[in-house]
Formats: sequence, structure tokens, C-alpha cells
Amino acid sequence: MYTISIDGGAVTQLEIPNAYWASYSNDGKYIAYTPLYEPYSQWKQYRGGMESRIWIYNVKTHKVDEIPRPNGVANNTRPQWMDDTVYFRSDRNGEFNLYSYNVNSKETKQLTHYKDFPVQDLSANNGNLIYEQAGYLHLFDVNSETSKRLKVNISTDLLELRERYVSGKKYVRSGSISPSGARVVIDFRGDIITVPAKKGDPKNITATTGIHEKDPEWSPDGKSIAYFSDESGEYALHIQSLKTGSVSKTQLNGTGFYKFIHWSPDSNKLCFVDNGRNLYVFDKTASTTTKIASDKLYFPGPYRELFGDWSFDSNWISYTIIT
Repeated sequence: MYTISIDGGAVTQLEIPNAYWASYSNDGKYIAYTPLYEPYSQWKQYRGGMESRIWIYNVKTHKVDEIPRPNGVANNTRPQWMDDTVYFRSDRNGEFNLYSYNVNSKETKQLTHYKDFPVQDLSANNGNLIYEQAGYLHLFDVNSETSKRLKVNISTDLLELRERYVSGKKYVRSGSISPSGARVVIDFRGDIITVPAKKGDPKNITATTGIHEKDPEWSPDGKSIAYFSDESGEYALHIQSLKTGSVSKTQLNGTGFYKFIHWSPDSNKLCFVDNGRNLYVFDKTASTTTKIASDKLYFPGPYRELFGDWSFDSNWISYTIIT
């Protein structure tokens, strides 16, 4: 660790032997720092010999005190000093949240209680903390102990965002033939479109600007088309009736991305996989999704096709797993 005046000048090496992250106290008498590289960026809830600790270093006496960790287990990191308090990130209760440690009372306090995504990239200034969580910036007021999400609007005038004509053949990614063979359904630039084999016009059955639909599959009875859509913000299973145009929407609880729809012969069920190497079956009549298998070992690539085939009576499924 080195220090330099904000006005420039000589660079001075600190007497801290080694550190990964550091923050000065307001009066310059103390430094809160993490001595080791942080391995939990690769392994969530890392518990090993390189768990991140925050040490408080007395510049004058060279004495070091550690911010306590419950039973000596937790990653404490990114210290930020304001007045008599060190603010930091810790995963002591599962997900990384914001904590404070008062150097006088020795009290540690949890300030945020996120359970879905971690608090990241903490910075402090003038009574406020700013951090990233779930892809958004949040401002934390240390006096009221409340967080406010910041709305950052970045306007741009990129050529790629302007309306323009494009060649269609470059953007067809997947498709399925209708049972009669008269039409094909394709995934085209985020919309689901049916195209005639010989005569007729293409028909956009979704026409949803700003929504991404993909991987359509025609049901064996020819009455429905199933596909995945991120209309809700997360990919869900949509099944559109070709007779009425109505769409049934089912939220999925897999690992976020899905592929390889396979209808059962009776058109009442379908299988699909997610990017976590899990195989699911959806019952259209009961509107239920059941996880039926998963790989034990990782297989390279974003997806792996676990599904094998449906039995003729639609009551059985064959599949493979990697163990």
C-alpha cells in the first residue's frame, strides 16, 4: 500500500505489510484494510483459509484490531470509514449485505437485508454510502439508515438503435414444422412468426417490440405453439392458441434460461431444459411444472439436451443424465 497527497508529490509506502483494499479514518489516525486477495468472487460463501478480514491499523502505535466475525467465520470486505464507524460488506448471514462497526462501542450492526443478490462495490462520502445491488445503484443515508435506489438515465443515439430494414435470413434462429406441414413457425428477431411452405403470407403471432421470444414448438394437434418469453422480466413459458390467439403464461423457477421444448404426443404436456442442466415437464391441464432430472456433473456449453423421447401414450419420458 502507498499514499500520496491529493495535491501531488512524493509517493510513500505504508508500513502495512500487504493489503488488498484500504480506507483511512477521517482524522488519518487509523486505516481499515483487508490483508488478503478475495477468493469469494469465484466461490460464493467461501469458507477457507483466505476468508476476507478487515483489520484496523493504528498509524502511530502500529497496533492491529480485527472487526469481529461470528465464530471467526465470514467474509468482511470493502471497508469505508466515516467518523467513528467503518462500513463494510459481509456475508455472515448468507448473502453479502451492508454492515457498520463502531470503533468506540465495538458494536457491529446489519444495515441492509438483501437475500436475492449481494451488495457490491461500496463507497462512502459526506454521510452517504453508494453501492450496487441487483444491477442498480443505491444510496444509503447513514443518519436515517434507509436506502434509495438511484435512477440513472443514459441517452444515446447509436445507429444500431434506429429503425432500419434488415435481411431476414440472417436472423432466423430456430423453427418447428406444423403437423400438417403447411407452415413453419420460426424465432425471428425476438418475435414468433409462422411462414407458409408454399402459398400464403407470413404471420407474426407475437409482434412484441421490446420483448424477446424464442424457441417456438408446434403442438402435435396443431392447435398451439409453445415458446419462451421474457415479457415479465424473466423468461416464462408461453403457449398461444392458434384458434383464439389467447396466450397462457407460466412463470418458471429454473436457473433463468430455457431451451428444447418437446410436446407429448397428446399435446397435454411438454418437456424443456434450463441452463443449469435440469429437465422439466409441464402439465398443460394442471398448469404445473415439475423438475424430473438433472445432470450431476457439468457439461460444457450453455445447454445440454437431457430429453430422449416420449412414450406413445404420453405417460413416460426417457432421458439421459451425466453422473
